Amino acid sequence: MFSLANIADCVRPIFFQTEFEEFLYATHGGTLFLVQLEGRVYGLTCKHVFGDFDHGSLFVPNAKFPKKGSAPAKIAGFHFASAPIGFAVESDLLDLCVIEFDGSVGPGFFGGTAYRIESDSVGTSVPGHPLVIAGVLKEKSQIVPGDISIGYCRLEYMDFGPQSHDITLRVGEAEFPVPGFTQVTGISGSPVFDLAKEVLCGMVVRGSMNGRRSTIRYIDIADVLHFLRGAAGQQKRTYYEKWITVAKKL
Repeated sequence: MFSLANIADCVRPIFFQTEFEEFLYATHGGTLFLVQLEGRVYGLTCKHVFGDFDHGSLFVPNAKFPKKGSAPAKIAGFHFASAPIGFAVESDLLDLCVIEFDGSVGPGFFGGTAYRIESDSVGTSVPGHPLVIAGVLKEKSQIVPGDISIGYCRLEYMDFGPQSHDITLRVGEAEFPVPGFTQVTGISGSPVFDLAKEVLCGMVVRGSMNGRRSTIRYIDIADVLHFLRGAAGQQKRTYYEKWITVAKKL
């Protein structure tokens, strides 16, 4: 059953483990969220949040606020889109990343917090519908020796429909009376939820802020699921109307 609490629970920060004892973790900002598809858990995020960090150093905690010394989820591989054609060549669809966990990492490892992908739990939003983004604000997060604080956020937007010059994206707009933050850096990879339909409707790939106004662009859930199912091995290739992509594990 849909609830804002469940939505917030599936979100994790993008942290990387370093080789430096004094600064064990680092980040460029970013969010990932956990989904459960047919009994297996996967992580969804954006390719660009990795920056110059090695993929293998990604640290995915079992809980939103992990205890000191807790082990990260063992990762089997990462899937990225390849071989796009047509309009997809330079589209944000290429920013999709599916994190495949080791077979030993089941739903219980994350305490059952992964969002379950079912026929009635996902759907495309509608212009004018209220949206909720559950993510991590880099501005509100801090990684210093002995102190790690994660700036989880819950931001409300309104769906403005597909972007006119890029049909792979939908647009969300918001104006915050008293924001409490100056930028939305870090919400890339965040899940987007349609409050009216009570469904997961996409994933943020870009966000900006100008004063109190903010704009997000997000990939529709239909495209996210096409790629997720390809990465999950349900199909070798993921077909779209005008292009094709192959899930590649790196």
